[in-house]
Amino acid sequence: MANEIQFSAKFKRDYVAALAVVIFFAIVLAEIVLAVSIPAYLQREDAMALQARRLHLLESFDGARNLGNSLKPNGETAELEARLVMWNLNLLATYLRENSADLTSDEIASLQKDVRAFTGILARIRSGETLCRERKLDTSFYVNSLITPVEKR
Repeated sequence: MANEIQFSAKFKRDYVAALAVVIFFAIVLAEIVLAVSIPAYLQREDAMALQARRLHLLESFDGARNLGNSLKPNGETAELEARLVMWNLNLLATYLRENSADLTSDEIASLQKDVRAFTGILARIRSGETLCRERKLDTSFYVNSLITPVEKR
């Protein structure tokens, strides 16, 4: 009977030891999974944030182009400024169409700043202001000084 009790205790001890080894390997495996998955998750979140910034850039760019296309400038100076801004936006549209998937965070920030500046210029033109001031020069003084007086006969 003592022999049976001894085998019984050893049998329980084997289960406990085996369970301890299984739990140890499960913990090590969980730590490895976490060590790999957390950086991958953060990289994926960073990629999603970059994609969100890229989409925000494209939306603000489309808004600037729509503002420029609906603009009715009053005056030659305002019309020329609007055409210049729209020319720049059209060049930027070509660039974005070809390279928007490859833009880095710094490039997106720089382009967003440019689009905001173009939108501001178009908004000023829409409100009737222009960046350039037209000046009228009175050149009669200089022209008259070059013309020699004609003697009367």
